[in-house]
Amino acid sequence: MSAFDVHVHIPDKGVEDALGKPVLEASIKYFRADYTEQTFEEAESSLASQGVRKYALLPVPSKLGDADKVNALTAQRASTSSMAVGFAWVNPLSNPLGSLRKAAKMGLNCLKVHPTLQEIRPDHQKMIPVYTELSQIAGIVVVHTGTSGIGGGIRGGGGYKIDYSRPVYVDSVAADFPDVTFIMAHFGWPWVTEAIAISLQKENVYLDLSGWSPKYVSEEVWRYARSLLKDRVVYGSDYPFIQPSRWFKEFHAVGLPEDVERRILWENAARLFKGRIDS
Repeated sequence: MSAFDVHVHIPDKGVEDALGKPVLEASIKYFRADYTEQTFEEAESSLASQGVRKYALLPVPSKLGDADKVNALTAQRASTSSMAVGFAWVNPLSNPLGSLRKAAKMGLNCLKVHPTLQEIRPDHQKMIPVYTELSQIAGIVVVHTGTSGIGGGIRGGGGYKIDYSRPVYVDSVAADFPDVTFIMAHFGWPWVTEAIAISLQKENVYLDLSGWSPKYVSEEVWRYARSLLKDRVVYGSDYPFIQPSRWFKEFHAVGLPEDVERRILWENAARLFKGRIDS
């Protein structure tokens, strides 16, 4: 079965630049990841060989990084790919609206937000002009929610604070910007019920399953994926920290009905990204 992976990072030097070598090494250990630095072409080949047909190409936001430089590289890669839909990121403290507009001109009309890495809540006032702009183009925002493997296993978590990424901080912006779709990455754990409640109440909020081995995903998530959220739960791997082939094997062992598997792996994301990527 082909899959649409809504949460992919390219493991090039940019990941280390964004996180720093000690944090990256700790994250690899935390995920017990089979991680090697790759070119864009190598990563795409690996994804395709594991059954990924389309994917969201996500940057790794940081507090002080050069968003325009990263966005230009992401746009170049997405423009040469038949698989990828590119996402931009913005620095909320340094002309975020200008960065978003530059990215849009390069074909990036979706956004990745990582509140823990960027040390700013997704409902911060500096992000409001960004969502206003995105609402004009029915933009999609993948926002990290819940705990983070980044900093995992380091004293003090490397200084990263997970409270920035509570799902509840998505609630008000999802209400105020109904034309923007918010994908809550990692289903908000440990605030799973909170994330589900927001998704149930707001049709423009989705949950992605990335960053977790399916055998550790809460049964509460699977219960709603079978029923009230059957159209708004999407697959993501968090490649390269979790390999799709491993994820698929464990996912099939969960025992979901075939139509639910099909929705999660392909149909929900394909519908959401229709018009942004070739079918």
